[in-house]
Amino acid sequence: MTVAFPKQAFPGRVLEVTLPAAEGGTPVIVGGQNALPLAPEGEKHNPVAVGMEVGTGSGEIPPSLAHALGGREKDPVSLARACEDEWGASFIFLSLSGCHPDNGSQTVAMGAKLARDVLAAVRCPVIVGGCGDEEIDAKLFPAVAEAAPRPVFLSYADEKNYRLVGGAALAYGHGVVSWSPIDINMAKQINLLLSDIGVPPERILIDPLTGGLGYGLEYTYSIVERIRLAGLSGDAMLARPVLCHLGDAWKAREAVDASEPSWGDPDVRGPRWEEATGWACLAAGADLLVCRHPGNAALLRGTSWR
Repeated sequence: MTVAFPKQAFPGRVLEVTLPAAEGGTPVIVGGQNALPLAPEGEKHNPVAVGMEVGTGSGEIPPSLAHALGGREKDPVSLARACEDEWGASFIFLSLSGCHPDNGSQTVAMGAKLARDVLAAVRCPVIVGGCGDEEIDAKLFPAVAEAAPRPVFLSYADEKNYRLVGGAALAYGHGVVSWSPIDINMAKQINLLLSDIGVPPERILIDPLTGGLGYGLEYTYSIVERIRLAGLSGDAMLARPVLCHLGDAWKAREAVDASEPSWGDPDVRGPRWEEATGWACLAAGADLLVCRHPGNAALLRGTSWR
């Protein structure tokens, strides 16, 4: 007996967004789909883009991750080159965490110069993240926007700083990553606010905040899925590509703790923790993933879900 599975057609379509590359590089194009991932119907359009994080802070990273990066984490420019040339990252997420008072205390000028140096070293698209300190980021984002020799996406704009980040993006031709704390209503509100000040919809990505496996991943999954369903159902403010940063997976004790022999080798466990987080985000409908482990960048990039 043949079973016919029901098919669902959606009236909406996720907006296509392009992350520009340098001359000779390959732009990243995401969005454009009018169906859910794993569903047989609809047009899946552009594949998922998998990038890698390049940090700038002085804090310690898990030993298993340090081994995989081969010590390059101490040199952001060298790490960015390796992400693109050796590990095949489609884009770079440059975190200027070193400008935070508790993580290096680099000056705003140093952060802007580092962004310029990384952009000169790679051809792929770049998303530039702030340090997380509200007062410093208020100076850092405009400085980076002015210093960047080519268009980037600034991460991130929220309900407090959207005018500053959106204004800097508009002034220098950049895109914006809108951020909300696992809340679909706030995700929509930030996009409305950015639209009100004139940021074009095709220059906005949604970051709904990603919790790691066992530490909020189920909430992230629910919100990403709801964002995708709302966008496909016709809500233009939520019909935007979704970015999930998998870094929180490495904050889980189960991912890095070597004091529990029964848990297995942390050099294996850590990457698998990030991988599991990434698969869940893809199943929920994410369009861009940011990895920290080189092996996961290759593994998740090979998905054929779209």
